[in-house]
Amino acid sequence: MKTIARTVAAVAALSIATGAFAEAHEEAAEAAPNPHFQFEGTLDGFELAGGVGGEVFGGAWKEVLTIGSGENTTTVMSTCIGMDQPESAMFDRHFTCSQQTKNGESKGAVLFGCNIENEAGNEMSCYGFFEGKEGAVEGHDSLQTAYYTFMPDGTGKVVGSGQWIR
Repeated sequence: MKTIARTVAAVAALSIATGAFAEAHEEAAEAAPNPHFQFEGTLDGFELAGGVGGEVFGGAWKEVLTIGSGENTTTVMSTCIGMDQPESAMFDRHFTCSQQTKNGESKGAVLFGCNIENEAGNEMSCYGFFEGKEGAVEGHDSLQTAYYTFMPDGTGKVVGSGQWIR
């Protein structure tokens, strides 16, 4: 039942987002040289933090990301914190990251909803929203998808893509 509810919610969200993408495409082209981008990165320092009722746990980690398209890329440093969600929730996990470019000139934040993709619980697919706060990204937003893999030693990796919507 949870899978059916997620599928219906995802299809509805994609239908709404498709209309928003069409309207935002022209504005997005002005906001960035290429409205589409990719990212990949490494995770480090993952720490599990307590739990609620022995079933819901939180964690924190750091990310170093390479974000961009073609030859136009930048390095972004992220500090993230997340938490499992109750069984009846649309997503298995939620997390947020504060982000800034390596030189600290641009800052923003991303919020993700994720679903676990394997029985071990260390892989998840995520859908998120980034909001630019300072520097070149101020006033700009993007929608993102990402795939995370966490390793037992506290490291991991992420790959994803996004589209500027404003």
